[in-house]
Formats: sequence, structure tokens, C-alpha cells
Amino acid sequence: MLFNSIEFLLFFPFVVGMLFLLPFKFRWAFLLLASYFFYGLANGWFLLLIVFSTLIDYLVALKMSKFNEKKDRKPYLYVSLFSNLGLLVLFKYFNFFISSFTHLFELLHLEYAIPALEIILPVGISFYTFQTLAYSIDVYRGNTKAESHFGVFALYVTYFPQLVAGPIERSQSLIPQLKKKTNLSYENVTGGLKLMAWGFFKKVVIADQIAPLIQNVTNSPNEFYALSVLLCSVLFSYQIYCDFSGYSDIAIGAAQIMGVKLMVNFRRPFASKSLGELWGRWHISLNNWFKDYLYVPLGGNRHGKFKLYRNVFIVFLISGLWHGASYNFIIWGMLHGIFVLILSKSGISNLFHLQGFSLLKTTAQKVFTFLLFSVLFIFFYPKNIQQSIQLMSNLFSDWLPWFEAVRMNEENMRSTLLYLGTDIFKPLIIVFFIVMLEVVQYYQGKYGSFREYWSRKPLFIRWFGYVQLVIIIVLFSFDNAVPFYYFKF
Repeated sequence: MLFNSIEFLLFFPFVVGMLFLLPFKFRWAFLLLASYFFYGLANGWFLLLIVFSTLIDYLVALKMSKFNEKKDRKPYLYVSLFSNLGLLVLFKYFNFFISSFTHLFELLHLEYAIPALEIILPVGISFYTFQTLAYSIDVYRGNTKAESHFGVFALYVTYFPQLVAGPIERSQSLIPQLKKKTNLSYENVTGGLKLMAWGFFKKVVIADQIAPLIQNVTNSPNEFYALSVLLCSVLFSYQIYCDFSGYSDIAIGAAQIMGVKLMVNFRRPFASKSLGELWGRWHISLNNWFKDYLYVPLGGNRHGKFKLYRNVFIVFLISGLWHGASYNFIIWGMLHGIFVLILSKSGISNLFHLQGFSLLKTTAQKVFTFLLFSVLFIFFYPKNIQQSIQLMSNLFSDWLPWFEAVRMNEENMRSTLLYLGTDIFKPLIIVFFIVMLEVVQYYQGKYGSFREYWSRKPLFIRWFGYVQLVIIIVLFSFDNAVPFYYFKF
């Protein structure tokens, strides 16, 4: 699998070593070849798509740069939109639409002859498509200049640390850095390695260990009730957060070692006091993309409450569809939009009548927001809509089996309902490392950076912590190797 821990740890040091041995004028070419090679590990045919998308947006931007008026640039913008979104629809959504029409026509007792396509989803297509689209739109708007160097622009599209799962970078930020001469520095190397290690910890030690428990539930949704479904959803929140933010940390740290600063993609989302705030801290690069290129063009909050609510709902609906061609993701996005709008009006403090009790109110806000966010994942992690409905139904019914299992001390029932189909040791280990994660993030919120807090500790304690972290990652890397979750998007 592309970009698993072993492949990347073998690939990355070679790239860094070669990069800083080469003369500066050849570095972009080497990085571009390395990025194409890295992406081609998944499937060599995917390279044709990314080269096609790169070439289209490069030529379109050059054409648009020759005109001063937007109306003259617009036809070329349409070429970019049609080409990029056309590829995305073809590879990601075509079979979903065909399947939906087939079911509809069957209900109407009509014949429908268009067959589905036997194609696989190219890794990272949703990410690099949005990145190149942002570039074309920015050139159209006059917010950035068209890049004349094809190799540098191609590197911007395919820069391997963030190619397959973001952060989705803007050309104004990344392209100038790719042109700038940088040297290896102690600060960049040590800071990048620490961030990469923390990313691997979140991915290997937490996310990959939770994944089998979630699979137990989705494989047999009829066997899990009430508390076990809630526990599964809570654990999935940590799985997807540690998986995705872990990837972001690895990407940001790897780029930092090479002298490139990528944007922060997560800011302690589970410390949020509202669902809207949580989304402002979660997958920040995608949410900023939707804000700048969908929400604001739709009118944002400038044309009354009705259009504000409409625009927020559309953004969340499209966000759900962006995650995958499935009714699950569509419903998941719609529900988030609905709850964001409802709770922005009522407020959780009003819901619980907690005015005047600041600590209690803040705690209630955070707990409620996290639990709501977790419960809504019931329309995300199951394999199909039928499983989602089954688990949602089980969540709000049949609490008695759990109480009965505890009372009767029936080990099989307790394992199913409390430990999600495994022995108690695995969940306890996971909870221990989740607590460790939250402690680190607490100090991160308190000091702005955990590294700043940690740097105040004596040298011996710091290095003891680094060695222990590496040992833990190595020990857990031999078990439950799971592909990064967002590779499927």
C-alpha cells in the first residue's frame, strides 16, 4: 500500500539525502521525479491522470494571464472546471449515479441499460483536484500570477509529502517555497522529526489499534447494542482523527525537514464547544477551500438569514459528497449542516440552562459537541446505509443486554457489548494511549506548542521520552497495519 510506515521510512531519507547533495538548480526536477515515483507506487496508470490535470491547469492559467478582464478569462476557467470535475465525477461518482438511476428505474418498472464502469478510484484524486482548481480560480480572480515554469507547477501539484491526503495547499503559499533555496538546518530537521514521530504515534499506536474493533462492529452490526454502539462511535472519532491528523503531522514534518512549511490541518478539534467550532478546527485546509470557493461565491452571509442557512447546508452537503459516492456520506454531511444551524441558534448553554456556571457550561459544551460528532459518524464508518440505520436503531434501544451481561458476568456478552468483540486488554491499552494523547494536547493548548513545554524539561528526560516514543511505535508497527483512512477519498 502506498505510503505505509515501512515504505515511507525507506523512501524519505533517500529523498532528503539526495535533495541536499544536488545543486539547487536540479532540486525541483529531482523532487518532481521522486513525487511521481512515490505516487506511481500505488498504480502507474494514475500518473496519466495527474499529468493530464497538471497540464490542463498550467495551460489554462497561462492563457488567462494574457487577459485583464475576467469575462475574457472565464472560458478558460470553464475548461479547468470541466476537466478537473469531469475526471472526479467519472472516477469517483459515475458508478454511484448509475446505481442510483438503476434502482429508481427498477422501482418504476422501466429498463435502464447504461452499465457501470470497471474502474478503480485513483489515490488522492479529491485532494490534488481541489488543489489545482484553487490555482485556476485564483488566477482567474487575479489573486495569484500564473506560474510560467511547468516543472515547478507540476511539483506544486504532486509534492509528495501532502499529495495523497493533504493539506490542500494554495499556490501563493507553496510555489514560492518550492522556488526558494533552502539548506538543511538543525531546527528544521529536529522539529520535523519530532512532528513525524508524533504523527506515526497517532497513526500506528492509536488509529491502527482501534480499526479492528470498528471492523468487528461493522461485520456484525446486529450483535452490538446501545452502549457498545456509542463506544464504537467514540472510538471511531479517535481513529479517524489520529489517522488523518497523524498523516498531516507526518506530511508537515517531512516538508519542514526539506525547508517547506505546510499549513496546520488540525487544531485540537475535540476541545471545541460547538459543532461549528469543531469544523473550524478539523481538516482546516478543506474547510477553507469550501469557504473561499463555494460558500463565499454562493453569497456567504451577505444576503439574509435564509440564504445564509442555505449556503451552510449546501457546503456541508457537498462536503459529505466529497468524502465519497455513498448515501451514507450524503446523509452524514446533511446532518452536520442541520445540527450546525440548529445549535448555532439555540446554543448548548441555553439547552442545559447553564448560564452563570462557566466551568460546568464549558465542560457540557465540549462533551455534548464531541458525543454529537461521534454519533453522527454512524452514517460514516458503516459499509452501507442499511448498517447505519441498524446501528442507529440499536443505539437508541436495547440497553438491557449490557446491564444483564454485567449482572450475569457472561464473558462472551461482555466481550461483545463492552470490549467490541475482543478481550478487555486491547481497549484498556487504547484508552491509555488516548489519555496520553489528550494530555499532550492539553499542554499544546496551554502553551501553544507541546514542543515549547517539552523543551523546558531536562535533556535526559526529553531524550528518554523520545526513545520511549520510538520504541512504542516500533512495537505496535508489527500489528494491524492499516492503510491511511483518507486514501479512499
